[in-house]
Amino acid sequence: MGFEELLDQVGGFGPFQLRNVVLLALPRILMPMHFLLPIFLAAVPAHRCALPDTPVNFSHQDAWLEAYLPREPDGSLSSCLRFTSPQALPNTTLWGEGQSHREQQDETSTVPCPQGWEYDHSEFSSTIATEWDLVCEQKGLNRAASTFFFAGVLVGAVAFGYLSDRWVPESARWLLTQGRLEEAHRYLLHCARLNGRPVGEDSLSLEELSKVAATERVVQRPSYLDLFRTPRLRHISLCCMVVWFAVNFSYYGLSLDLSGLGLNVYQTQLLFGAVELPAKLLVYLSVRHAGRRLTIAGALLGSALSFGTRLLVSSEMVSWSTTLAVIGKGFSEAAFTTAYLFTSELYPTVLRQTGMGLTALVGRLGGSLAPLVALLDGVWLPLPKLTYGGIALLAAFTALLLPETRQAQLPETIQDVERKSAPSSLQEEQMPMKQVHD
Repeated sequence: MGFEELLDQVGGFGPFQLRNVVLLALPRILMPMHFLLPIFLAAVPAHRCALPDTPVNFSHQDAWLEAYLPREPDGSLSSCLRFTSPQALPNTTLWGEGQSHREQQDETSTVPCPQGWEYDHSEFSSTIATEWDLVCEQKGLNRAASTFFFAGVLVGAVAFGYLSDRWVPESARWLLTQGRLEEAHRYLLHCARLNGRPVGEDSLSLEELSKVAATERVVQRPSYLDLFRTPRLRHISLCCMVVWFAVNFSYYGLSLDLSGLGLNVYQTQLLFGAVELPAKLLVYLSVRHAGRRLTIAGALLGSALSFGTRLLVSSEMVSWSTTLAVIGKGFSEAAFTTAYLFTSELYPTVLRQTGMGLTALVGRLGGSLAPLVALLDGVWLPLPKLTYGGIALLAAFTALLLPETRQAQLPETIQDVERKSAPSSLQEEQMPMKQVHD
């Protein structure tokens, strides 16, 4: 009797497995709230330099701003600089005390907001940007808040993975491969009770378990180095790392950069969230008919094109820019969804979780760097979108180098993975692997 038959004996898929699925789904539901929280906590409202109080005999607030704030190249008032003293304005008698008209006209030097900033609180009452003035020259620290968050995710993944090995129950299959028959016996009896399939200790004896354990390969604890030991696994791992980096990089780059969309942050997130459901439905259809490889490559290509097309759209065409951003978010979500499925089918059973852990780790690195790329707009305004789109385009071509797994045999060992690159005559001589059904 094999392990699959043993699972059927304790009830197959039932309340026990359903409970585990629900428990695993709960944190997944809560996670996006944390990952996208910087959009709200680190939001930067409209701001300008704090100015001296308006004179009692001067009632034109707009003229007061014009007198102190220089103009940007696009004609808007500066958010980061102010004149050291008010400038001469037509049809006004606004001059500083003790200064002549000529002195005021000559005084055009600017300083970076010596009295701090004033913020528009109509949308956000308080954010970390308004609390600590993380704007202008300090905006890099504000962007780094998301990076620090993802760095914490990386640390937590390592720490809690270590803790889970010691306090989270192991699976029955793993216990059998390690020869821990009594623990596996108790585990399976508990599973049978929850599934409403009472199994007596006689029908599920230690002797039966020992026979099942003998058919299971004893697998040593895998390491990340095992993912690079053979040519085929090395190829898969390197390509998956590039794909996961780009998927996270483009997804969070688009999600966290909401500039130029013409909507407030709540409306934008509502649109971004609404497009994810149809994106997942399209992925479901695409992976069944076009395959995993073409689906993820097409999604990454669509994401790259959305970034590139937004560069061609004028800043005044806000509705077009918003539409392209929503479409890009849909493609990014499609790539994210497919990446989980595709990667899990590429790695063999003995290394599947290790491979998923490595690629997810590289993906979080991409997510942590994505907010910082937005700072490149100080070098050249289109550079952030070019970077996001370029990385996504590179990953789209990289995904085409991976083998297709649609209706393919699911590998269980490293040898199974390597056999896929061997001549067909040699493969036929080997034991067939399990097949993945759509």
